[in-house]
Amino acid sequence: MTLNDMAELNSENYIGHKIILASKTIQHAFDLELRINVGITMAQWRAINALATQTGITQREISDKLCLDTSSLIPLVDRLESKKLVIRMPDHNDRRINKLYLTKRAEALLGQMHSCAHLFKRYLTEGINKDQLEITQLVLERINQNLETHYVLNSEIRKMVVESQIANINSKTRAT
Repeated sequence: MTLNDMAELNSENYIGHKIILASKTIQHAFDLELRINVGITMAQWRAINALATQTGITQREISDKLCLDTSSLIPLVDRLESKKLVIRMPDHNDRRINKLYLTKRAEALLGQMHSCAHLFKRYLTEGINKDQLEITQLVLERINQNLETHYVLNSEIRKMVVESQIANINSKTRAT
């Protein structure tokens, strides 16, 4: 790798840097918009939105939907519960499992949450024409596909590869 290649990777013009910066800025701005206008965080919005589409799911199911480990989800659910936006109810078949349900208070916020999201989308895309947005979406999808293919990030395939690698590591550890 040349010094120019290294400088390009560290440059603020590097595509990965721009994507990360845009992602962080979008998340921070949307979180701010939600806090100001609805009184919830973006993480809380994601959980409420997931429960609005499928109520009565387990904590594990919602952590999978939100791509969070369960240790991160528990404090999030605790905060939603303290705000009286969700309730946990034990599963009738397995009392070790909690199912999550939106409260009437959370349901009343859904319209306000979606209005806030639509307004935010207008801010986000201001000055960008439809063709530019379509190209951006195609490019980002292609970047995702490239990385998923190269790093075997498809969830089912990745799970099999990781399990295989762990089994291989465990067998080597046992052998020593």
